[in-house]
Amino acid sequence: MHCSILDTMLKKLIRTLFIIGGLAMHFACLGQNIKLQSNIERILSSNEFKHSNITLSILDIDDGTLDAAIRPYNVAIPASSQKLLTTLTALDVIGEEFQYETTIAYKGAILEDGTLKGDIHIIGSGDPTLGSGKFSGFPTYEEAIDAIALIIKDAGITCIDGAIIADESIYNSYPVAPTWQWNDLGNYYASGAWGININENKYTIYFDNRGVVGRRPKIKSHYPNIPDLEFSNEVAVDSAGTGDNAYIFGGPYNFSKRIIGTIPAGAGTFSIKGSIPDPPKFLAQMVGKKLEKYGIQSLETKVQFTPLRSTIDKEEIGKLYSPPLKDIVKQANLESNNLYCESMLKTLGHVVRKNGSGQLGISAIKRYLKKLKVEHTCLTMQDGSGLSARNNVCSYMLADFLRKYTIKNNFNYVLNFLPQGGVSGTIAGHFKQSEAAGKIWAKSGTMSSVISYTGLVKCKSGRRKSFCIIVNGFDAKQKTIRAKLEKVMKEIYFQG
Repeated sequence: MHCSILDTMLKKLIRTLFIIGGLAMHFACLGQNIKLQSNIERILSSNEFKHSNITLSILDIDDGTLDAAIRPYNVAIPASSQKLLTTLTALDVIGEEFQYETTIAYKGAILEDGTLKGDIHIIGSGDPTLGSGKFSGFPTYEEAIDAIALIIKDAGITCIDGAIIADESIYNSYPVAPTWQWNDLGNYYASGAWGININENKYTIYFDNRGVVGRRPKIKSHYPNIPDLEFSNEVAVDSAGTGDNAYIFGGPYNFSKRIIGTIPAGAGTFSIKGSIPDPPKFLAQMVGKKLEKYGIQSLETKVQFTPLRSTIDKEEIGKLYSPPLKDIVKQANLESNNLYCESMLKTLGHVVRKNGSGQLGISAIKRYLKKLKVEHTCLTMQDGSGLSARNNVCSYMLADFLRKYTIKNNFNYVLNFLPQGGVSGTIAGHFKQSEAAGKIWAKSGTMSSVISYTGLVKCKSGRRKSFCIIVNGFDAKQKTIRAKLEKVMKEIYFQG
């Protein structure tokens, strides 16, 4: 009898110790702020996180204290939180006033009758904003095409006895990261960064979504109209309110696109966005068509991938400029723009290593981290935007990067480039009716079974914190996880 009771008690004790030990391994309580640590553990101990990989770090900006932590040195997929490494490094290394230039030039000679015996060259610098229409005072897509055509016309050229060449040789690597998923590549957010970008490398397909559930909706049109682009439409109409669940398959240089999935039933028009198969080629074609409207003919359009070795100089006749880099960085982080970040990454490679490739851009970022004395052995970086599911980083590194970056560049200065909770960007809807609204700035990241937040907090106590929380591998709805992580961020404000 006694042995049986002792055995039972021993088993219960072992089970209790195992549970406690498991929680200790899971949470790795290293924090100095006991109440903050306890409150965060309570929030993240709910069933939604039972099988998740969580890494969290909260650092005091002024003294570097690790206030609270959950497995701070474990790596996880950061999604778009990774954009902070690219954008903030670019600000410091390239310079906030840097502007991309698109140069219009010609090679050859202009005869007395205005005939150009030679070629027009549109020379890109990787400007991701050309024709975006998102920046006040800078051209929309159609305005950019017209501006280039007018530069050529105003140079006195009436006929081009040669080609219109889109020179994208500033970048020498494939436009998309090799580790991006195939199901992303045909969609606007995975357009990649080219030496010449136009209209953010995206087009819009318009469907007629009227009719019964299950029918195939007709494609009404697409804009801008891309020559040779073809669609295999396998989309079905779903119930109203089900949202955009359509995907475009077909990567760079592929002009035959397959569209699968569903769109919601509605009043007659529903749109999805795809990635232009070859933006430099498309720009040259559109400039050629615009010139035809001005009565200026050319023989052909071409794309140039490598710098010409010719000793014959080009004659520059005009330039188009991007907004300053500080404005591009702000927009990139507010709307989580992948193209802007991938262009900045390759520009970092070009500026630091004289070679416009993503891998050399990553090397430039790691060099900058070393300069800041940020330990980055936990960082596996495959792109500049966080779209790759093969990126890995620990929360401590991202929080430490933000802390040391703000010390170097001023806390309030850095706030200009982050979405503000309850106010702007991807976290404008957070912290509503909370005292924490307007006091938390963070870059969010989301992909399938991944959510992250990395940012800065002006706490109620007056202290300033940097933080990063990444959750991978959950089975709950995204909105449920977001709500829990919003509570975590509020705890940083109230208890930090």
